[in-house]
Amino acid sequence: MNKPTDPASRPTKRQSQAQKTKRKLYEAGIRAINEQGFHAVTVEDITTAAHVAKGSFYTHFKSKEDLVFSTLAYSDEIYAQAYQQVQELSFLPMITQFVRLSYPEYEKRGKGIIRAMVSNYFTQNDQEYYGDDRVLLQCLRGIVDRGKQDGLLDERISTNEYAHILLSTMIGVEILWCFDKQGRSLADMMEQAVRVTARGMIR
Repeated sequence: MNKPTDPASRPTKRQSQAQKTKRKLYEAGIRAINEQGFHAVTVEDITTAAHVAKGSFYTHFKSKEDLVFSTLAYSDEIYAQAYQQVQELSFLPMITQFVRLSYPEYEKRGKGIIRAMVSNYFTQNDQEYYGDDRVLLQCLRGIVDRGKQDGLLDERISTNEYAHILLSTMIGVEILWCFDKQGRSLADMMEQAVRVTARGMIR
């Protein structure tokens, strides 16, 4: 995640425009879904709000569900930025600060998007949304490795296993936040839960 950008890999003007259009559609889509609910929103609602031709939607997304799950890719951008800022910390401050930096931005996506992901997750049989190549899991593995370097975590338990324990906590908090009636922030709930989980991992 620290590799410098290769000038040859920079997007062309046309690719940059396509990325901007996709982002416009995504942002319009999450606003509409949060306001109206996933099932009430149509593709036409999204393209109208984004001021984009209806046919352009399918250039960038296969379906409304595909748009919803693009949240994970956009969230990985946030996680990567947060990870860059915590790399020098020790294990417990590293994981708590990582979620504290990540989740205020994630929270802006709204509860409707998380609900839409949960309700549609089990119908997306051909997709692997939490595969080991996800940036989030790469970040969590890096944090776990720091814990092992600090001598806090058991070397007999694999880095991947520890990372999935943290991931399970994070997914659970996201879902619980959707049902929270007390107006708590997702970042506060996430930091508290991850702190408890991380402390339980320390031997």
